[in-house]
Amino acid sequence: MRWVFLLLLAVNVGFGVFVYLRDKAPNPDAQLIALQMNADKVRIVPPRPAPAPAPVPASVRATCVEWGSFGAGDLTRGQYALDRLALGARARRVEVRVTAGYWVFIPPMRSQAAMERKAAELRDLGVDEYFPILDPGRWRYAISLGVFRSEEGATRFLAQLRQMGVRSATVGEREQRVTQTAFVISEPTEAESVKLADLRNEFPGSELRAVECR
Repeated sequence: MRWVFLLLLAVNVGFGVFVYLRDKAPNPDAQLIALQMNADKVRIVPPRPAPAPAPVPASVRATCVEWGSFGAGDLTRGQYALDRLALGARARRVEVRVTAGYWVFIPPMRSQAAMERKAAELRDLGVDEYFPILDPGRWRYAISLGVFRSEEGATRFLAQLRQMGVRSATVGEREQRVTQTAFVISEPTEAESVKLADLRNEFPGSELRAVECR
């Protein structure tokens, strides 16, 4: 029975050593406090603000359409035609300086009397907008019927005059700077754009072009 006694004694001694070592071991939770470096300097960082939205590129900004340009004679008719579209404040007038590269005109006549007779014929045919040229020079006693930025616009207008019975008018190059009036329409819808194209056809000397809204 002696070996049983020795076995029990060894077990008791081993258990006693385990209890002693467990009590002497450091507390792991206490170690967490010791491991904190400069705990008094810890601060909470606020969340970063959301980035500001990027500016809208110029390529996607609203687009306007310019219709014109009109001299004094056609301006009233153009305004009346545009009013039919009921665009309200989205349609406004602007003055534009036009470099007219082409004009429709009746060539110079021999005298002022002959020019005045031709002007009377124009009025009888329903042509109310024209400008007799009296200044000395190459074009004296000619009659200007309209100035245009493009040859296409001048040609369209000449075709309209032909339908009215004007046979002596022609198209020529003559660069000059004039002030006229155009209409700027903000953000037209697809349907409105179609109607504006129809108006351009009603006014052969007019043009439509996209411009930046201002």
